[in-house]
Amino acid sequence: MKQFPDLHNWFDISEYYEHNQCRTITLLWKKDLKEDDIQRFVVEFAKLICRVRCNGELVLKDNGEDLCYKFQQVIDNKIELEKEEKEYLAQSIFFDGMISQSKYNKTKNYIESLDREAFNGYFGEVLFYIVREQCLEDEKIIIEPSCPKTYSKQPGLDYVEIRKSDYDYYFIIGEVKTTDDTIDDYPDRILDSLIERPVHLIHQTINAFKERTKYSAPEDLKNFINRMPIYFMNKNPTKHKRFAGVINYGRNSPPQKTVFKNFCTKCATHLYDSSECRKIKLIGIKGMKDIKERVLEVIWTNL
Repeated sequence: MKQFPDLHNWFDISEYYEHNQCRTITLLWKKDLKEDDIQRFVVEFAKLICRVRCNGELVLKDNGEDLCYKFQQVIDNKIELEKEEKEYLAQSIFFDGMISQSKYNKTKNYIESLDREAFNGYFGEVLFYIVREQCLEDEKIIIEPSCPKTYSKQPGLDYVEIRKSDYDYYFIIGEVKTTDDTIDDYPDRILDSLIERPVHLIHQTINAFKERTKYSAPEDLKNFINRMPIYFMNKNPTKHKRFAGVINYGRNSPPQKTVFKNFCTKCATHLYDSSECRKIKLIGIKGMKDIKERVLEVIWTNL
C-alpha cells in the first residue's frame, strides 16, 4: 500500500492454513529484530500515514513544493519545515483521529492532546491495508473505504472488499481490532459485530461501489454489485458473501488453538459452510504499544 516496504523485513508470514475451520494467515514480529530495524518500521509507518492522509501529494501554492514529500524528508532528518507548513500539516492533515479536540481546547498543545485510544484503531486499520496489498490471496478488485478512515471510531463498516477467485466475484465484510496485549475476547467481539451489522451500512457501501464503477468497470462487475443486496440478505448462504476478522495484538507468538473456535457455529446461518468464507488475519507485534507511541512521536515532534 502506497509503496510501503516489504513486510517480510519485519514479520514471519505464514501461508494460509486451516484453523478452527477458518482460512487463516498469521504475521508474527520477528524475534531477532534489531533496534535499527524497529525504528525503520516506525519511520516508514509514519511516512505512510503522511502519504495516505495527503492522498500522495499536497501543494499549497501555485508552483509550490509538495508538502507531503517535504514532510517525509523531515521524518528522514533531511530538511526542516517552515512554521506555517508545520501548522498547516498539524491542523489539516494530522489532527483528525490523533488529537482530542477537548484536550486541545484546554492545552493548545498538540502533543499534550494526543488521543491514543483513537490512534489505536487507526494504526490497526492502516496495518491491515498494508497486509491486504502485500499478502492476501485472490485478485483484488475494489475496497471501500479505499483507504483507512482517519478516525477509526466513525460509524460504518471497517471495510467491504470485492475480490475474484476462479473467475467468480465475492465480497468480504471485515472487522479490524487492535489490542496492546493478548487476543483475549476480541474474536467474539468481531463475530458479534459482523453478525449484527445493520442492513443500511452494507447499502451505503454498495452505493459507494456503484459510484466508483459507474463509468469504467466491466459489466459483470457492475452486475455483481447490483446483486450484492441479494447475496447479503439471502437466507440460503452463498459463497459470494464472506466474513473476515483482523486482530492486531501485542505478541509475536502463535495464537492459541481456541482462537475463533466459535466462528463456524455462530455464522452457520449467515455464511456458506466453507472455511474460505471465514477468513482470519492475526498480526502479532511484540511491544505494540511502544511501536504506536513511537509512530506518534515521529509525527508530532516534527510539527
